[in-house]
Amino acid sequence: MNSLLSIDDVSLALSLDYECVFFVDIESDNYAMFAFSGNHKNLELNETSNFWADTRVNLETVVYEEDKAWFAENIATKEKLVTSVQNGNTFRGKYRIVANGTPVWYSMKVVRGQGKQRDYLIIGVTNIDKQERESLALKQKASKSELYGQIVMALAERYDALYMVDLETNHYVQYKSERVFCELSIALEGDDFFNQLKKDALNVVYKEDVPLITKALDRRTLLKELDDHGVFSLTYRLNTPNGPLYVNMVAVYADKMHVVISVTNVDAQVRREQQIKEEVSAAYEKARRDDLTGIRNKTAYGEFESKLNQQIQSGDNVKFAIAICDVNGLKTVNDTLGHIAGDEYIRSASRLVCQTFAHSPVFRIGGDEFVAILRGSDFENREKLEKEFTDAVKKNVDKHGVVVACGISVFDKDQDKNVSAVFERADSLMYKNKTRMKSEHDEIIGTIIQSIGAKVTE
Repeated sequence: MNSLLSIDDVSLALSLDYECVFFVDIESDNYAMFAFSGNHKNLELNETSNFWADTRVNLETVVYEEDKAWFAENIATKEKLVTSVQNGNTFRGKYRIVANGTPVWYSMKVVRGQGKQRDYLIIGVTNIDKQERESLALKQKASKSELYGQIVMALAERYDALYMVDLETNHYVQYKSERVFCELSIALEGDDFFNQLKKDALNVVYKEDVPLITKALDRRTLLKELDDHGVFSLTYRLNTPNGPLYVNMVAVYADKMHVVISVTNVDAQVRREQQIKEEVSAAYEKARRDDLTGIRNKTAYGEFESKLNQQIQSGDNVKFAIAICDVNGLKTVNDTLGHIAGDEYIRSASRLVCQTFAHSPVFRIGGDEFVAILRGSDFENREKLEKEFTDAVKKNVDKHGVVVACGISVFDKDQDKNVSAVFERADSLMYKNKTRMKSEHDEIIGTIIQSIGAKVTE
């Protein structure tokens, strides 16, 4: 990807398809909401920093009474919604909100985004009230006992290929096919739909998706889905002369003895959504990275701290330590050699901290201050790592390298109510360490400036 979209660019792109979009951090439950148009710009929604808490409040005030139970189970329950979008799956659902005293139909689409450090949900909400009411009106007019009515109901949906399957005989007929489907080797009529499907899939379905489509369209599996949910939808790829093509298949009962299956070309839409998801993910990740060093920044630290505080308050057995590292002499380097040399000095400090605490997240929270949250093996070996850090600083003094003071404090569940208490102790220990270095400060910084100055000149 050559460049990243700005938030304005992303918002504009999303507004073409969605009335409202939510971007939810799965770890911290923090979220951002973008209401582009329509009812969502005027709804009085509860908005704090916790998506799931707000959703539970808002469903009581804005969701239509008959849809509240479904919404509470599928959307307001974090575990179920996150599970439903695992392994690249997409969650879709329909519900109504009450706007100006009238129930309005909406569709919700949920996908999972994945960054380098965390996962998140992208939730798009679209107003489908007009389409839904037209579809309901059409269904009321159509007679389910007549084939004509069955086809009319199927034609209410946009499609590129349409199949009618007789469940009693397994005979099927293809009623319409666009050019791309005509180019594929698919039998247009036959007496054994489900077995013919498996044969055709080996030739026309993209290799990685063959197990998906054959399992999903097993007769027993398909009919159970239709009995349980009334509709079955699946997106997969076809092999075409121009490469893999995304299509969406929708199956519904025409009546108890017939199933209508429509297939729609959704390639452009899917690829556009993938691009937006990648760019939004990259933008989200970039906003939590320090431009100079490439490590996580103060915003990312705040989110990590919030997550730790939640674990502490819930009584989890949390084990961690905080290492605060402060760069000595940065102002002197900047004043003497300029900010280019100062930037390299900061990067050297960042490398020292990251190499020492290699299995822990490291954050740059100030101009010359870094924080490492020691977990796992780094936590267990913290005393050894602290000594290695001190030894490395001493070697840097001899080599005219970067000098960094460090203080480490361990979380004590019996006395610490939050992360800030551990941070303050580590900060105090760091300053004591800094004071011990102070007597040698001028001589150390002087030699470092000479060394950095020579490198900058070169």
